[in-house]
Formats: sequence, C-alpha cells, structure tokens
Amino acid sequence: MKNSFLKIVLPAFAILMAVGLAFATEEHNSAQTGYYEHPILGLQTIQTDCPDLGEVPCMEGQYQVFKNPGLTIELYERD
Repeated sequence: MKNSFLKIVLPAFAILMAVGLAFATEEHNSAQTGYYEHPILGLQTIQTDCPDLGEVPCMEGQYQVFKNPGLTIELYERD
C-alpha cells in the first residue's frame, strides 16, 4: 500500500513543483516606466519590460524608449 502510494504521489508532486518553479524563476518580466517623445503629444510614459543593456533599441511604435524623462538613458529590446 505504502509503496504504490509513493509511486503515484512522488511523480505528481515533482511535476507540480517543476511547473510552479518554472513560473517563479522568471526574472526578465519586471516592468518599468519608459519615456518617449511624441512630436505632437510631447513626453509620453509607458510601461515596458525592456532592459538597460542590449544592442537593438526598444521602440514604442516608431519612437525610441528611454529610461529617464530627460531621454538620455536608452532602453533595449530583449535578446
């Protein structure tokens, strides 16, 4: 009885732990406020998950997104 119970419960528990930890370890989706300059509306704020480092600039439509309201610190697309 005890042996068959462990054969059923342990794999199910392992699957539940794997699925739960897969979502718990996602650190790349931390949102931050980004800023871009719209020619008509002026300075706009958006929520973005673009990081501070990378090669391809983060874009909102056709406008580049920056980390600060002074538009001096660029944000980049994820790799």
